[in-house]
Amino acid sequence: MKIFVRLEEWLLAILMIVICGVTMANVLSRYFLNVSLSMTEELTTNLFAYAIFIGASLLAREKGHLGFSLLTDYLPPKLQIIIAILIGCLTTVFFAVLFWFGLEMVMQQYEYQQKTPALGLDEWIMGLSVPLGSFLCVLRFWEGCILEIKTIRGRMKS
Repeated sequence: MKIFVRLEEWLLAILMIVICGVTMANVLSRYFLNVSLSMTEELTTNLFAYAIFIGASLLAREKGHLGFSLLTDYLPPKLQIIIAILIGCLTTVFFAVLFWFGLEMVMQQYEYQQKTPALGLDEWIMGLSVPLGSFLCVLRFWEGCILEIKTIRGRMKS
């Protein structure tokens, strides 16, 4: 699993470098040439969608999302495990719904052969960030849940 985490980290870093580079190129183009690159807004927005989902999945693995650990830290370990599993189930339901509707959106974009306005790329490629990111988030939330349960069990033994 560590190789996939590293792959996600590298992909996220590359996306952020491309986003910054394209944005800077547009700013410099406007400042020095008085010409705006029309495709930059569309490209950065769509790349941000991928970056958001990849970042969310990485945070899910490391329990970096907003949580109420103040409440759960004082509970008995067995109850902490139950709550961790419950949270895993609820987030799975949320991302499963997001995956389903994202997949419907992508299939519709593919069926109607929609193109992006500025770049003329297939819209479904850009929309794929939603179901793909949702799938990654489910995997990482459960991975984080399993790691948390192992940590709690380790504290119970000591």
